[in-house]
Amino acid sequence: MYYVSTDKISVAEYNAQVTIREGYHGATAKWADVLEHQNGLEFAILKHKNHECDLTLIDELPIDWYKTEEP
Repeated sequence: MYYVSTDKISVAEYNAQVTIREGYHGATAKWADVLEHQNGLEFAILKHKNHECDLTLIDELPIDWYKTEEP
C-alpha cells in the first residue's frame, strides 16, 4: 500500500515521522524513498504497517507511475 499526494512535502514529512518513530539510523537512515510520478505532479511513499496519516491510501501505484522505455 502507498500514500499518495500532490504535495511532496507532506509525503516527505510522513517519511520523516516514520523514520523518527521507528528509530531508523545508520545504514537505514530513512523509512522509504519518496516516489515521483512521471508527470512530476504526484508523489508516493510506501505505507508503514505501524503508521497511518491523512494522505490518500491506495493499494498499488498505477502502471503509468514510472516512465517506460520506448522500444
